Amino acid sequence: MRKVKNSIKKMMALCLAAIMTLAMATTAFAADRIKTGNLTVNVNEGNTLKGQTIKVYKLFDLSVSDTHYAYTVNADYKNAIATALGLSKEATSEQLYNKLAEYKENPSGIQKFANDFTAAALKAGTAETRTSRKLGEVTEYKFENLDYGYYLVYQTGTKEIQSSLVSVDDVDVTVNLKGQAPSIDKTANATTVEIGQVVTYTIKGTIPDTTGYDKYTYKIHDTLTEGLDFVKDAVGTAQEGTSYNVSVKIGEGQAETKAATLSGENNRIMTLDLSEWIRNNQNSKGQEFTVTYYAKVNADAVVQTNNSAHLEYGNDPENTTTTTSDEVVTPTYPLDVRKTDTKETLLAGAVFRLYKNETDANAANEKAIKVTGSDGSYVVDPTSSNMDMTTKATDDSKGYNLHLNGLAAGDYWLVETQAPDGYNKLTAPVKVTITKTGDTEWKISKDGGNEEDKIIDIKNSSGTLLPETGGMGTVIFTVIAVVMILGIAVSFVISRRKRA
Repeated sequence: MRKVKNSIKKMMALCLAAIMTLAMATTAFAADRIKTGNLTVNVNEGNTLKGQTIKVYKLFDLSVSDTHYAYTVNADYKNAIATALGLSKEATSEQLYNKLAEYKENPSGIQKFANDFTAAALKAGTAETRTSRKLGEVTEYKFENLDYGYYLVYQTGTKEIQSSLVSVDDVDVTVNLKGQAPSIDKTANATTVEIGQVVTYTIKGTIPDTTGYDKYTYKIHDTLTEGLDFVKDAVGTAQEGTSYNVSVKIGEGQAETKAATLSGENNRIMTLDLSEWIRNNQNSKGQEFTVTYYAKVNADAVVQTNNSAHLEYGNDPENTTTTTSDEVVTPTYPLDVRKTDTKETLLAGAVFRLYKNETDANAANEKAIKVTGSDGSYVVDPTSSNMDMTTKATDDSKGYNLHLNGLAAGDYWLVETQAPDGYNKLTAPVKVTITKTGDTEWKISKDGGNEEDKIIDIKNSSGTLLPETGGMGTVIFTVIAVVMILGIAVSFVISRRKRA
């Protein structure tokens, strides 16, 4: 009996030990769960974290018990926190906490503290608690296993410092970033263009905050297609050499000239280094600036004529960020004509001129669009003295036998000044309308009717000869009459001789 009791006691002791071990493990596990959490940082709408770095600073340690929270200042950042709050460096953890608590109903005040602390930490080179390093094409980043605490979240390279504050007091916490990465917006003063036209390009950007950076790179890159050439001014003065002047202006202030560099085939790549200019204008950080320059449409322009610009920036010259290219499309359009007779036979030798207004077209004067080319293929050329376009006999399987390239969208009037031999020319101008429907899409109409194949069909008719006076018909009758009269006279003479 005693042995049985001893056995029961041993079993109970073992069970109690197991329970205590499990309880301790559970407590330890719960304690671990309480100590750390994950912080997910989301980018704000319309932005990306590509090429960005996120830094977090644990300003206060945090302990949590049910609904009770206790904050203790992080000694590593105590002085910077006090400075940002306008308090003495001797301020206690409680005093710092109380000062921050006063901003609970003051969003602008707490935001100012966050930004001031960030600026001070960057200038002093204060190390962050944790960093994401440079990110790829993502919209969020998760910091795992952060100690519970009150954190400041800073996204590097933004237009201006806009840090966020968040308490990591649970397993998973989320914060949304406020800062925006630098970007540029490019526009043109025309939506469609004509060969020979000068296009004014404007790039808008915002001067970024370079606080805390010893170096900062800010370069604008612009690439033209073959249909465009950089020129000096709005009247199209030819550019010479690789040093290219552009105009830069902050807000409504005075414009200044900055030298860009041209490179690539036919100098169609522009690089504008504004790194030093950005650093020297930090008193205007957050303000908009504009860059203005010019390009001329050349004879190689097509519907896809465009150019694109992108920004290269960052505080590490060896590891910069490149933004997505901002493309501006300024298409130029062709006008194709199919000249036939009423039997759909292509006709060569018809001569046309194209006018920009109906009055000049009706007068068939010398104000037609100037062109260069031959054999049914022409391009708009404001420097030419020729205005005549002649159809050819074949269409090269393209469906037309007269092609003109380099027109902007709009209304035109096509005038036939000379018809092919043996055919009647048109008696009135044909109205042609080119309409842009997309970056690379357009439609053509003739006298208000849409041409699905984008080809203007022009037909000429021919007829039989009309009757004329004094022709061969009268002469033959006269000859016959004379012959008949002579015959009668001869017969009369012979008859009288026989009677004699």
